[in-house]
Amino acid sequence: MGKSGKARSRAAPGKGVFSGPTVRTGPLANLPALLRERGVDAERIFRESGMSLRLFANPDATVPYLGAGRLIARCVAVTGCQHLGLLIGEGAGPSSLGIAGFMLGSAPDVGTALHELVHNLDLHDQGGVATLQTNGNVTLLGYTIREVNIEAADQIYDLAIALACNIMRNLCGADWNPTEVLLSRGRPRELAPYRRFFRSPLRFDADQSAIVFPARWLVFPLRAADPLLHRHLNNEAQRRRLQQTSSLTGKLFPVVRSLLLAQNCSLLEAGRILGLHPRTLNRRLRDEGTSYRREAERAKHALARQLLAGTAMPIAEIAAALDYADASAFTRAFIRWSGNTPRQWRSGGTKRRGTPGAVKDVGVAGGP
Repeated sequence: MGKSGKARSRAAPGKGVFSGPTVRTGPLANLPALLRERGVDAERIFRESGMSLRLFANPDATVPYLGAGRLIARCVAVTGCQHLGLLIGEGAGPSSLGIAGFMLGSAPDVGTALHELVHNLDLHDQGGVATLQTNGNVTLLGYTIREVNIEAADQIYDLAIALACNIMRNLCGADWNPTEVLLSRGRPRELAPYRRFFRSPLRFDADQSAIVFPARWLVFPLRAADPLLHRHLNNEAQRRRLQQTSSLTGKLFPVVRSLLLAQNCSLLEAGRILGLHPRTLNRRLRDEGTSYRREAERAKHALARQLLAGTAMPIAEIAAALDYADASAFTRAFIRWSGNTPRQWRSGGTKRRGTPGAVKDVGVAGGP
């Protein structure tokens, strides 16, 4: 996607999306006010997008993730504001994430807070995943959308990374700045709003959306640390998680996605992160009708489509990001997935077929 108004699939106005992943309305709470500031009838826009404006007065209300994307896309279209997602994210803080956000301040240090945010974000958002990667002295706190055909994906990434920056400033102080901001979206026409908010170098058309900062911040102690409150919130999060029905396959997706970007997508490493012996991981996946190799292939397909659709990254760079030996190896794999070359799929000039769910259980070129 990468550019608002050029989404690859659109639902009819006024038709709600009532299945699939959901997201709490908390981070979108300031959207009605942003519309009114621009002279737009918020109630009409929400209604035309299949949403009830009243829901957004309750931060704990949930809406379909697809519907939220459609709403944001519609708001961008009527306001002409190409950085609306950034403005939404600027107005959102940790508390907008519900229990996943409330836990942050009571943690003993930044590292604990962020690891628990990654673990508990699904209690707030089922349509995307948070990632935390440390490579040597550098840490990346990121976000990725699970699906590909989401309207306003560029705006959602802007929102999520702005919120991630607000979380770090809440934990580390208002003067905190990332060393770099990565956004897996095309370069916007106006850069000033991004420079003003992030106060750091920006890189668009990146292979992921994340804020980059020195790993030493992970051991930064939090002044508001409260062991008793933290334990209580942890217990409440676990209680809510038990009420959710989630498969191992669903838990594996964000793990594999992070390992792909780190170019260390091995069964052994995935098992280590999930706390499972590789044989146990394979057995449980087999019980769910899949395999690690197949899930790695699905994750590569999903990430490849996200980078092709949402960025202007050269195909050779996408191949390298996915750990293929060269662009030819990536092209062969992509043809196997979709029936088209990456260039054809990006241009939309041929009929697309195949989804991650249709990938056969075959070897992963350049992968595990």
